[in-house]
Amino acid sequence: MRDYDYHPNEPDVRVFGVPEAGVLVRTDEMYLGQTREPASLEWGTPSLVLRHYAFAGEWFKLNATFSCEGELIETGAEGDEYVVNCDIATPLRWTGSDATAVDLFLDVMVRRDGSYWIVDRPEFEDACSRQLVSNSEARNAEAGLRSLLRWITSGTAVRIGDI
Repeated sequence: MRDYDYHPNEPDVRVFGVPEAGVLVRTDEMYLGQTREPASLEWGTPSLVLRHYAFAGEWFKLNATFSCEGELIETGAEGDEYVVNCDIATPLRWTGSDATAVDLFLDVMVRRDGSYWIVDRPEFEDACSRQLVSNSEARNAEAGLRSLLRWITSGTAVRIGDI
């Protein structure tokens, strides 16, 4: 299966291959795929599990990194570590057996303790002003961001490691 991730400001579409065994959920409403990746390019480093969650009814998708034992792992630069990277994006769409979405620039980085920060607001606003993101997409992206933040802060969201 392929997961196509389009960024309106880039000339190429990012394509992530997911082996059939890595497709954990594939319904009309949700996709959960995982791949095993090296922790770094250095020989002998342990593997990591990357999980990608996408939803047909939401304007966001989630990316989380786990140890091979199933524990969430913090990644990111020192001082800016996070356990989940949330992309504000168009809802999941299926084209045959392939998943597609358009990344709308805004991201929310979530720490292990549930605190978070929003990144790429200037890039989002620039893309909107240049019409790389339509007015409708911009409104839905902002609504998706509000929905995501409610989901993160409510304490009622499904724990990401449980899906």
